[in-house]
Amino acid sequence: MVQKAYHRLQKMALSDNNIAILHNKNPWLPMWWSAALPGLGHLCQGFYIRGIILMSWEILLNFKGHINLAILYTFTGDFTRATQVLEPRWAIFYGVVFCFAIYDAYRNSVEVNMLARLERKQHQHQYLMMKMSTYGVNFLSKANPWVAAVWSIMLTGFGHIYNNKIFKALILLGWTIAIMYFANLNGAIIQTFLGEFERAKQTIDYQWLLFFPSIYIFGIWDAYNDSTEMSKVFNNVQKSYLKKIYGQGRKIT
Repeated sequence: MVQKAYHRLQKMALSDNNIAILHNKNPWLPMWWSAALPGLGHLCQGFYIRGIILMSWEILLNFKGHINLAILYTFTGDFTRATQVLEPRWAIFYGVVFCFAIYDAYRNSVEVNMLARLERKQHQHQYLMMKMSTYGVNFLSKANPWVAAVWSIMLTGFGHIYNNKIFKALILLGWTIAIMYFANLNGAIIQTFLGEFERAKQTIDYQWLLFFPSIYIFGIWDAYNDSTEMSKVFNNVQKSYLKKIYGQGRKIT
């Protein structure tokens, strides 16, 4: 009778449409991304449901409270107009969500790092190479981080599709398209290329536009980071397999 290896902690999980990897991450990074846009700090750690809830709440409260417009007018020195557009009843809710997202992203990162360190101390690790069902096919591969980054530059979410991170891709792609649409970004870009700068300035909706830099830069960084971690796990899988089949106790580098 063959005895199955016991894994208290999983190194990774593979489903039809997603890959999850347990690994260390500097807690300040999720904290920073949560400050840039609440919810992003959770997405980069794989907390998709929590991330989409916080991101959706942040965008809703920001829009209703005109937070982005108040920030824009403040940075341009128009303090009177910033005070006029700000809606305090919604701004108070926004402050609570903003602070919680930063705190929770940092706390989760510390906990995940602890689990990742414990997982590394196990004598055996659980790896999965492929998952196939009637709903789809997914597999672990050695991804190129720069390819993922370039596709994210083209459109946020495409780099995550390349990485087989479908859930995260849908969240980022959906919000990116919504932000670009409501900000009239594509129209402003076309008018800018045509030299109609004043018309482009009037077309753009700055309340929505200020969401775009955070989610766009995050998409590039996160796609690159996910590809790097996937490649590390793929190398570990190959080392483990080759050592088991051919190593005979010898160290494989």
